[in-house]
Amino acid sequence: MAPSVLLIGASGALGRPLVEEFQRQRARFGRVAILSDPAKVDKFKEVQKNGIEVISGSFLDFKCYQGFDVVISLTGNGAMRLQPAMIEAAIAGGVRHFYPSEFGTDIEHKNFWQFRYFRDKVATRDHLAAKAKEVSDFRYTLMLVGAFSEWAAGEFSGVDLKNHTVVAYGYPDAELSVTGMKDIVRYTVDSILLPFPEGQTRREIRVRGDHLTWTQLIGLLEEIQGVKYQVTFIDPQEAAKKQEEARQRGDEDAELMWAGKTLGPAGRVVIPLPLDNDKFDFKPEPLKEILLRTLKRN
Repeated sequence: MAPSVLLIGASGALGRPLVEEFQRQRARFGRVAILSDPAKVDKFKEVQKNGIEVISGSFLDFKCYQGFDVVISLTGNGAMRLQPAMIEAAIAGGVRHFYPSEFGTDIEHKNFWQFRYFRDKVATRDHLAAKAKEVSDFRYTLMLVGAFSEWAAGEFSGVDLKNHTVVAYGYPDAELSVTGMKDIVRYTVDSILLPFPEGQTRREIRVRGDHLTWTQLIGLLEEIQGVKYQVTFIDPQEAAKKQEEARQRGDEDAELMWAGKTLGPAGRVVIPLPLDNDKFDFKPEPLKEILLRTLKRN
């Protein structure tokens, strides 16, 4: 029987292309729906014309999950901490397969899980593991895809594409795994239909497009733009000090921002081997092609 899927956070940067991919593959699924805050339902008028339902309600209300097999959460940093409550509601509504909002690094690699930026993801993983022990037929999938290729060389990481400068809190030889958003959403949708490992409740889908160092990334930008970048790397501990200052004054947004600035440049966005790319029938788009297209558009 074709699985039915409910999406949460579908209006965001990854949510929009994910909805488009579900529209493209609509025939392979039962119901496909977006759970929307009642005040934001109008955002999804167009997608309803292509066989995607819109359910108006709260992701904390179990009734909104009834009739769905799979939930994919795309919540951002602001709502990440609410995922355990979301999982409780989903299970109460009958959902038995949950995709938390991962879509990034392997947080268990080199003890990344201790890093502040991942705190709410760790709490969510712990909750999923506990529920899988408690609910016999419950399972979950972690999508580990690295950084979004489109954002790998962006302001958040200290890259100024217009002025051709880099001021990054990290190291020249820091490694970075990246995957394009178009491929991430296809991996995600296709993964729903892959057989779940026998006898397991947790599954990781580990995929990436390119894997390179920050020096190689800057070199790729220089090649594409035909310019030389002025590059400065700053000790990540300087960002850590600013992060702690923000924590002490209770500014959580600034705390997360300073933690996030060291993610890519300090080598904390990595998907190490082994990979699951060969489980899918397509090849990811190379980073160079994505950057060429992105820079041309900008």
